[in-house]
Amino acid sequence: MKCKQTIRRRDASATKAAILGAARTLFAGASYETVGIREIAALAGADAALVSRYFGSKEELFHEVLRDGKRGADLLGTEMEGLPERVAAILMDPEDEGKSMEDILIFLHSANSPLAGEMVRDSIMERFHGPFSEAIGGENAMERAKLFGAMLLGISISEQISGAIAETPEMREKLTVRIAEILAKVIEPL
Repeated sequence: MKCKQTIRRRDASATKAAILGAARTLFAGASYETVGIREIAALAGADAALVSRYFGSKEELFHEVLRDGKRGADLLGTEMEGLPERVAAILMDPEDEGKSMEDILIFLHSANSPLAGEMVRDSIMERFHGPFSEAIGGENAMERAKLFGAMLLGISISEQISGAIAETPEMREKLTVRIAEILAKVIEPL
């Protein structure tokens, strides 16, 4: 009598996505140096050799994690008309699911890394400062784009740490207007 053998189908794209997701989760919780390939593979439910197969190295996987994150222009748009108001509304929207801290945590945990810090800075430049500098245009556009980013980062982190800035819808509306005014000042030419 022959035994019927169960054949497990492999799904390379699902495994690759699971590895990438596990890496994002772990890099959001710890620095580049402290996250290991085996730890990523274990969380993904995959063999550690598959990390190398699909991504080459930990450095290349980290680079892919950075590339996989949300782009500021995709979330906020780069159309200058109404940009401060759009951004303020997003920042003050208590229901907005797009305000995940995962990308920010990945940046914060590895920004001072001798190996990953430059990749973090390059990613921020590519995903946020560069597109907004181009959209803002004019003299000192890069400095204004960086200040714009710093304002958004500060408000986002503050809300995560201390909760919603506005307690009531009326106050949220007033603060949305105030934030839009401040952001408009930040991006105007110096």
